[in-house]
Amino acid sequence: MNALNQTSEMPETKRKLVEASVSLMRKQGFNATTVDDICSAAGVTKGSFFHYFKSKQDVAEVAVATFRESKIRDFANAPFRKLADPLDRVFGRLDFVLGSTGGAGDLTKGCLIGMFAQELASTNPDLRSICQAAFLRTAADIEADLTAAKALHAPQADFDPKKISLFYVSTIQGGLLMAKAGESNAVLRDNIEQFRSYVQGLFGVAGRRQPATTAGTSTSNS
Repeated sequence: MNALNQTSEMPETKRKLVEASVSLMRKQGFNATTVDDICSAAGVTKGSFFHYFKSKQDVAEVAVATFRESKIRDFANAPFRKLADPLDRVFGRLDFVLGSTGGAGDLTKGCLIGMFAQELASTNPDLRSICQAAFLRTAADIEADLTAAKALHAPQADFDPKKISLFYVSTIQGGLLMAKAGESNAVLRDNIEQFRSYVQGLFGVAGRRQPATTAGTSTSNS
C-alpha cells in the first residue's frame, strides 16, 4: 500500500498529525519544527503523538512520503498525460507546473522534499535517501517523454535526455528556493520559461506549447 492510501486510511488523529507535519516542515524545516508545534497545529495531545509515532524523525518520514505521493497523483492525473505527442507532453508538463505556482505575485509554499534535502542531506542519511529517490523518480518521469520526443522529432540531436531531466529537476528546485528567499514566484516562473526555451532550442521548435484545449492547472500549490 502506498503512502497516499495509507494516509487516507489513517485514524483521524494520526492523519491530523501527518498533515500538520507536512505544513509546518514545508514552511520552516525539520529542525525548527518541534513535536509540541506539530501537536498544537494538529489540535491533539503529545500523548496521542507518541501513540502513533516514536519520534519527530518517524513522523517526518511519513510526512515526506505523503507529500511525494500527493504530487505523484497530481501529475499522474494532469491533462498533459493525454497528449499523444511526447514533445507536447514535455511542454504540457511545464504549463501544468507553471499553472500550479499561482501567479508571479504569489509565494510558493515550497517543496518539502527540497527543504529536507537542503537541511538534512549531510546529517540524516535516511531522509537524504528518501529525497534523492524522489528527485530521481521525478527526473525519470520527464526523461521518458524526452527520450520518446527525441526519437520522434530529433533522432540525430546531440543531447542526453537523462541529463536534461536532471536539469529540469534542478531548475524547478532552484526556482522554489529562490522564490522563498525572494518572497516572490517571479523567479520560479522565469525558470520554467527559460527551461521551455532551452528545450525548444534542442528540438528546433521555437514557440511550441501545449495545445490550449488540454492545458490544465494543478489543484495544489507548488
